[in-house]
Amino acid sequence: MRTGWVRARGVAVAGLLLTASAATGCDDGGSDGAGERGGAIGGAFDPPKKAPSAPEAPGGGGGEGGGAAGGVVSGPPVKFLPVEREEPGPCPSGAADAYTDTPTGKTGQTSGTTSGGAASGGATEAGQSCLYVDPDGGMTVRRTESAKATFDTQYANGFIVTIGLAGADAARFGELTGKLAKEQPPRNRLAMVRGDKLLSAPSVASAIPGGKVQITGSFDRDEAEQLARDLGGG
Repeated sequence: MRTGWVRARGVAVAGLLLTASAATGCDDGGSDGAGERGGAIGGAFDPPKKAPSAPEAPGGGGGEGGGAAGGVVSGPPVKFLPVEREEPGPCPSGAADAYTDTPTGKTGQTSGTTSGGAASGGATEAGQSCLYVDPDGGMTVRRTESAKATFDTQYANGFIVTIGLAGADAARFGELTGKLAKEQPPRNRLAMVRGDKLLSAPSVASAIPGGKVQITGSFDRDEAEQLARDLGGG
């Protein structure tokens, strides 16, 4: 399977808001995911919004989680793929270019399987849905300039993940998010895929130029640090 400011359950970057959710993969689609796949993504320089006073980050450290420098991603590269449609329930076994999205952002199941029966409307008890992506409409990133997890002091809403893209990657990402921001849900979502794993699938509110991207989604520290590692930090 092939899978500003950004904000997702999972970053915020200037000029763009993107929301993400968790998922498990079908076919080549992946399983484990850090953070909610239905969060938002935005630019790191969005205008500040009114927010309550933020508490100290859990465990001290000035509100900063385990930061990680960027670099060449070991193993499969990260792909940013537009979501074409979303259907209730986990992905059917063998579905091509499809990833099961799990709202909790915890680890998911592979091959479209899931524990528990289907609930009304075809959705599972976990609220899973199947995201079908455009394998040729996105971009592949083999190197991030940075990938870091920090506590969200602006919104006091858990941890966020910030990544940096440079050069052609930054320019392409700006173009891609600009197109998605004009779409209606779920076609405004951007699936972040590595190998057979769906990392996050935030929604995009505006274009994110400049390569500074934040993913939000009320992550806890472990989820944010894992997502940062998956996106190329450490």
